[in-house]
Order: sequence, then structure tokens, then C-alpha cells
Amino acid sequence: MTTLTLGSADEEWAHHGVMLLFRKGVAMLQRTKSLFLAVLLPSLALNPVHAAEREDVRKVINLVTSVKMPFPESLARNRAKTERVWLERAGMTAGCIRLEDRRWCYEFIAPEGNRAEMLRIRSEPSRGVFIGALYHYMVDFDLDGLIDVGSTTRIEALDQRRPATPIANVIQFFHRSTKRGETFASDYQKMYDEGIQVALRYFGE
Repeated sequence: MTTLTLGSADEEWAHHGVMLLFRKGVAMLQRTKSLFLAVLLPSLALNPVHAAEREDVRKVINLVTSVKMPFPESLARNRAKTERVWLERAGMTAGCIRLEDRRWCYEFIAPEGNRAEMLRIRSEPSRGVFIGALYHYMVDFDLDGLIDVGSTTRIEALDQRRPATPIANVIQFFHRSTKRGETFASDYQKMYDEGIQVALRYFGE
């Protein structure tokens, strides 16, 4: 029986080939790791931003539903920015805060049947109805921080008679699902975001 043995040159060459394959394997793993991190890290950086927006919406809802105003109930006069918070039997909690010349109202509507839970934010003049006044509301259906409905109503004069008789006129309307009024989407989103920050900063004071 013949036994094959490798000479020193053959052994050196075999060792060199193994080391070469090992280095190539390590290089490929490093490139794969770099590619994996390049794809993963941006997604990790983006997700908290979206989650923070959703968390802010929940913070506002919890804040509105927990504040009691007026307080004490028997005293009508109050210097608080938060005017009133009330709970409706249909599962809606609403609260309003007056800030300078605007009143911001927040209405949390609980889910019922096929109706999704939603947050509706209203921005209206604090002085009430007058000719030229603008009333806005924005609705977030699934509380993800992205508005689904937006509307603007302008108070106009019914005719030329004096004193003027006010009449409401819807001048803008946005609905995401049907793509109605898509050009107004960014304006309503900006107002919604502003309303969220107003509540987080002042609601309850």
C-alpha cells in the first residue's frame, strides 16, 4: 500500500490557499455587515420620529380627558387659559383652551361599531362670530399624527344690508381617502401639529 505525502512546498502552498480563502471570506462578511448597517441604521433613525408623533397625539388625548375645568365647579369666574372640559354620553371628551386671539378645542371620539377612534382639533376666533372670521378643524382618524380631514369656514355677510347678517361658507375642504383638496393637505397638517403643541404646552393651565 502506497502512502502519499506532501512535501514542504506543497504544504506551504496548501496553507497559503486556505489563508487566502479565509481572508476573502472575512472581507465578504465585512462588506455584508457594512451594507446591512447602511440599510438598518436609517430606518432605526426614522422610526422614533414617527413614533414620537403618535405618542404626542396620545399625550394630548390623555391630557384632555384627565383635566377638570372649571374647577371648582361652583365658581364661574376663572383666569385659566383652559376654559372648559366636558364628557359626552356618546363617548366623546372635549376641552377648549383660549390662547391670545384663538380658541383651540380638542374632541376625542371613542371608537364605536365601524367608526374609528379619532381626534378632532378646532381652531376658531376667541371673540366669537364676526364677518371675515375663519374657523378651522382637522381630524386624525387613527391617531397616527397624520390628518385625514381638514375644513375651513369663513364667516361672510349674507347681503349688503346693515347691520350685516353673518352666514357661514365652507371655502376649503380636504379628505385624504378621496384625495379631495389635496393642495390644502400641508396647511391643515401644519395647523394640526400646532394644535398638538399648544395642548402639550398649555392645556390645564
